[in-house]
Amino acid sequence: MRKDYYSITDIAIITGLSTRTIRTYIKNGLLSGAKKDGAWLFTEEDIGRCLNEQFVKESIRIKSNSLVRDFVDIKEKSVNSVCSIFDYKVNSDEEAELLCDKIIEQINSKHKLPDKGQDHGDIKFSFKYDNNINMARIILIGPTKLVTEMINKCLE
Repeated sequence: MRKDYYSITDIAIITGLSTRTIRTYIKNGLLSGAKKDGAWLFTEEDIGRCLNEQFVKESIRIKSNSLVRDFVDIKEKSVNSVCSIFDYKVNSDEEAELLCDKIIEQINSKHKLPDKGQDHGDIKFSFKYDNNINMARIILIGPTKLVTEMINKCLE
């Protein structure tokens, strides 16, 4: 599911940062792209340059850590939920990208499901790839059944 262009929402999903933060990065020149029909569009190269900025890397690290910390700190949950930290060995940057795309596709498909008495809840997601050791770290938080299904689909 590799794309030619990514939206602000796509980048927010990939990084775990808010769309507001992404817009601030655009305003401050940390992220550049092109506007088409009033919507910002970004290439992989645009996103890569932004993600290589130390300030942005630190923001993403803090956000990922806060996802796990928030999950642990919240004592009362409305549904059974799980926080999964999954380290996945990959062979290349391309394989890591495909894995990330697969997860985003799963998240998007789960949010489009009609409510059939099952709470799909809010799925939280973080993805980090370390190309020095070819390791992708995936953090998925949400209803137990959904997160488990998503992990299994990604392993196929």
